[in-house]
Amino acid sequence: MNDQKEHLDTEEIAVAAYNKVDALIDLLIKKKIITEQEYEDAEQALWDELESDDDDEEEE
Repeated sequence: MNDQKEHLDTEEIAVAAYNKVDALIDLLIKKKIITEQEYEDAEQALWDELESDDDDEEEE
């Protein structure tokens, strides 16, 4: 039972962090500090890097 409570707490923390990041991105775009395209490009670059790291680990 205690493990389930810890899991829910972790999940709640992850959702709260996601919501804060989402709000921050929206604010940066609204204030024209970054464009939505710049954000999408950066996000895609991150995913590409993560996939590349996974591929490198599989080769070892």
